[in-house]
Amino acid sequence: MMLRTDADHLPLHIQDELLHVTMILFEAFEETTKGRCSEHFRAGRILTLILHGPHAEKDWKEVAPGEAFRLLAIVNYSRLARSEHDWRLVRDRLRRAWEHGDITRPVRLTVESLERVNGALVEGVPHFVTIAEQGIALYQMQGFRLQEPHRLPARERVIRGVAEFIRWHKRGTRFLAGAAFYRDRGDAPMAALLLHQACEHFYLSVLRSISLHAPRTHALDELREAAETLDPRLCSAWPRNSQFERRAFGCIRRAYVEARYGRSYSISGEELSWAFARVEILQKRAASACADHQTSLTVSLPAPMIPPPPAPTTAIALSRPVRRANMLQRTWRIVRRVAPLQGRWNQLVPVHRFWRSDRFMGWVDHLPLAIVCLCFFMAGAETTLWRLKSAQAVRSEPADLSAVLDFDVRADTVLGAVMHVAQRAGYRVKANEDIWTVRWTGAYRAKATTFDALADILYGSGLCPAIREDFITVRYCDKSSPPMAPMVEYQAEPDSNVRLSVSR
Repeated sequence: MMLRTDADHLPLHIQDELLHVTMILFEAFEETTKGRCSEHFRAGRILTLILHGPHAEKDWKEVAPGEAFRLLAIVNYSRLARSEHDWRLVRDRLRRAWEHGDITRPVRLTVESLERVNGALVEGVPHFVTIAEQGIALYQMQGFRLQEPHRLPARERVIRGVAEFIRWHKRGTRFLAGAAFYRDRGDAPMAALLLHQACEHFYLSVLRSISLHAPRTHALDELREAAETLDPRLCSAWPRNSQFERRAFGCIRRAYVEARYGRSYSISGEELSWAFARVEILQKRAASACADHQTSLTVSLPAPMIPPPPAPTTAIALSRPVRRANMLQRTWRIVRRVAPLQGRWNQLVPVHRFWRSDRFMGWVDHLPLAIVCLCFFMAGAETTLWRLKSAQAVRSEPADLSAVLDFDVRADTVLGAVMHVAQRAGYRVKANEDIWTVRWTGAYRAKATTFDALADILYGSGLCPAIREDFITVRYCDKSSPPMAPMVEYQAEPDSNVRLSVSR
């Protein structure tokens, strides 16, 4: 399906501001991916940038002052969408632009892959269906298309929404009980941390029960904005009119990180008591919002059709209970009725003589030996087939650099380890002769891409891999300096981690 591209309902200064936001986002994204070697960075692209939320769905007069811009960036790699750390520069650049006055509204950016969005549209997730139908494409690549959205039946939405509400609201209630326990013991930072978790889970219960989707974030301000957009009655749960109310909410918002890692985190008893009361109110408001939404969906369901009463029948006493035929018996009866048997079995033929004969009993005696031989034959055939597939995999076309392979490398030299990885991935190796002098001992056991595995093997040795077509070229990174001959060792720790050490 095609996305909307018209934004005529927005004022010109808002359209210019959205254009400025798009330029900042793409500049920061280009800076993030520049010089990265992984496939999902080198070939990663933003396929489309969609404006959704109140600015796209409502008239400009109905948008609240200071309402944040909600953007959805769809990329072409799932791994690129999942790496939140790599999008931190983009979000920081947008946040600084808002704080310094370059833009007048904050930006809430969500990143999803095209595969994830199309799957959600086929599945009928209301959040993505609304974005596809009412969102405005600020940028999209030529020929970009989305799957046609599928709307979930009201009954299924109610079932899934209730399940999500029970899951998240129940956890939030437990966190609230834990916060009360630590508050009574006088541990204010721990109580604030659990209040943060309780508040987060209550907002998630609203988001996931109504839209069956929630942003992947622990920021309470973003979750609060998203939940209050779905139900404005939640705004009164956390009032922010006075400085004390904003400071108390900020203490709970910062508790997720500072109460766990910071030593200087503090919250007063008055702020903790007020925040505890507001979270209790949020608990009730979240339950009311979800209940009202599920009720509205239930009202839209069609009324069930009541069958007419059966006609009076005469009871007949039977000598034995009637057994209802199962599906297999009824199917067999239909088959016999459609295609009757050509002949009947002659019951006079003494078939039982064969089953009791000495020849059949001799076969039965040799049956275990035959089964064992058959098992050995199947095992040998499976091993041969596996070897053939492995040989074909080595000689196959070069694999995708972003494909994840299971590597188990043990070698004496760097070149030997690189050749092992190259054969597993379907490549050939070109290298200088003096690279044999670089030693590499230990083992490399991981699931990684071809390029990531080579980078780990060549770590600290001054070597650089390059992959072109079906060849992996290994050379010294700096040809002017003499080659180094380090010893790269991997040692297994008790906690199943791997420690890497380089000795020159």
